[in-house]
Amino acid sequence: MKKPYPLLWTILSGLMLIDSSCTHKVHSFDYSSAFYKIQIADTFPFVKYFTVDALGGSKLDNNVIIWQPSTADGEFELHKVSDSQVDIFRKGKNDKACWQLSFNEKNFKITSVNSGENPLRSLSLRFSKKQNHTTLLGLMTEKNKTRLPALLHFPDMGTFRITSDRKGSVVDYDASRRIEPNFISVTLPQVGSDQDHLTYTFDVVSIYPDFPGVEQEKFAGLRRNYLNLFQINPRLQVLANNSCSDPCAFTLFMSSMLALKTPPMTDSLNALDLVRMSVERYLNGMKAYGMFGYNGTWEDDKASTDNSKAQPYDYMDTYPSLAISACNYIKGSGDLNWAKKYYPMIKDWMDKQMKRDRNCNGLPEYELNGNSGSWNGVLRPANWWDTIGFGFEDAFSNALTFNALNLMALVADMIGEKKDASGFKKLSEKLRGAYFSTFYNPSTGVLAGWKSQDGKLHDYYFLMVNSMAVYYNLVPEDKVKGIMLNLWNKMQDVGFTDFSLGLPGNLVSVWRKDYTHPDPRWGGGQNEDGSDAFQRYENGGASLNWSYYTLKAFKKAGLTEQYNKIADGLLKSIDKGDFQGSCPESDMTKDWKTWSGDCWGYEGFLCDGYLVLLALNPYDE
Repeated sequence: MKKPYPLLWTILSGLMLIDSSCTHKVHSFDYSSAFYKIQIADTFPFVKYFTVDALGGSKLDNNVIIWQPSTADGEFELHKVSDSQVDIFRKGKNDKACWQLSFNEKNFKITSVNSGENPLRSLSLRFSKKQNHTTLLGLMTEKNKTRLPALLHFPDMGTFRITSDRKGSVVDYDASRRIEPNFISVTLPQVGSDQDHLTYTFDVVSIYPDFPGVEQEKFAGLRRNYLNLFQINPRLQVLANNSCSDPCAFTLFMSSMLALKTPPMTDSLNALDLVRMSVERYLNGMKAYGMFGYNGTWEDDKASTDNSKAQPYDYMDTYPSLAISACNYIKGSGDLNWAKKYYPMIKDWMDKQMKRDRNCNGLPEYELNGNSGSWNGVLRPANWWDTIGFGFEDAFSNALTFNALNLMALVADMIGEKKDASGFKKLSEKLRGAYFSTFYNPSTGVLAGWKSQDGKLHDYYFLMVNSMAVYYNLVPEDKVKGIMLNLWNKMQDVGFTDFSLGLPGNLVSVWRKDYTHPDPRWGGGQNEDGSDAFQRYENGGASLNWSYYTLKAFKKAGLTEQYNKIADGLLKSIDKGDFQGSCPESDMTKDWKTWSGDCWGYEGFLCDGYLVLLALNPYDE
């Protein structure tokens, strides 16, 4: 329809615009829905309160923001446009806002406006590590730079998907456990001088696999926390223990296992992309904990440990983990070009591992002998359990080696390396042939943790070792149920029945002669039998770690009642957030606990254990 009196219409339209955007100055602006709550202040860096409940349950009491105003009061002004919009202006420059923020129930938009002569500032979200181990999940273009789209994930709380209206946008991402207060930060750069505006959109999302009954209340923690295992260290651009912690090459394989079952994160980002990014860092020479030469300098130029003395050899589970991770990426993505490019280097990892089979029995051996009394309090043992004296023939690492060999055979076959595929298959069959007879202890009816060079078995009813062996088909079928029943009965005998605490790695105390760390804080006993430190940290402490394998092993054994009891306890605590943060009136954290619930952890959030979310899906195979 043609508008009459064009000049008058233009004037009236302008008046309507002024009226509809009538604003008034405020010192702070609050918006909340059932999904998130945010408070904007008139002082840079603007965001004073921020929290999320991705399931829309209005659990919004945990403010994760560190509020540290960095400019003098009065430099900026807030103009409230409506109950769902606020603009940020430079004081005295009210012709055009620097930032505009608008809010809806499940999303909000932050727009940087090119205000011409006015100097702009980035908008920063600075999160407290103490309150939440936040992470930004996306592909990193360089140190501290993440390309959008990406996921801003808050363990135990929920997730935002961050997108931009400008393709290729990059945000700043940083984290530190040495700077006080410890922080994780995401900073949104301002619009470029050649652009009119730049809009960032934050959408509340919940990413988890669909299965019958997943919407039940018992699975609320699974829906909210399915991404918990994925934590990226922004200074190393790699998946790590958490955003503020060390990368561990020997845990990357768990991320790859979860990534295979994770729905798409965005239209252009999958969890397997994060695995590929991390594997490439190691392929290009990066060192991590568990590898000789790692010295913890990623936060600054000062080495945090003299790794050469403590860890003169690569851990036995390092190369299998890296190989599994690479193979799972190839298997899940079908990226044969990537596979062909990097296959020689991935193969080299496995070749190095198998060269450690110095007695040629099929089982690679750790360079340290694992004999009782051989530990000096400095040297590290063979695997993830780095305070327990795993050495020489290590049942834990050899289970992972078996899995890696089979995956290498699969990948070699996929890219036409038929000879290699046959060779890896023969090595896996040889390992399998030696495994059970080497580690089975007929006096306990379970597998020992390691066989030392002096020929002795070291058996402390290791729950994770036996479960991994069952899971990877290294236990004869007629022995599976008996082994898992023996472990279950032992748990009842020693009094471990509260699965809301997680699971212990070992069910009886590790003797002092087989424990590598003498400090009681880390499970080292002063008594000969180690009983005075039992249930502390790795010496029988309960945690979420490695519970995936135990659940899967009980299910494989047909012990459904036992599976359900463990699963129900774990789901309860995952939903409550009981594996993250510090305990009241204690410097210890919730990632390790005694069987009575006292905290003995130190990370505050150890993401490894959340592989269990795969096993808590009752339909996962």
